[in-house]
Amino acid sequence: MSKDDEYRRRAAEAQTMADKVVSDTDKAAWLQVAHGWLALIRQPRQSASDKFDAAESNQGTHQTKSDAEH
Repeated sequence: MSKDDEYRRRAAEAQTMADKVVSDTDKAAWLQVAHGWLALIRQPRQSASDKFDAAESNQGTHQTKSDAEH
């Protein structure tokens, strides 16, 4: 099992615990634990083109795509 898979498994366990508790404080704590495990998962490196596409998608260039890009 890879480290990323282990982190996902532990995050799922924390999510399960969050679903079981009654207290909002305890639920928030378990969700924070789950978030912490997920934050450890390595993100794949993005190429310059991928970064541009993500920025365009998030911020937009407000330009209409040409027919070739559809």
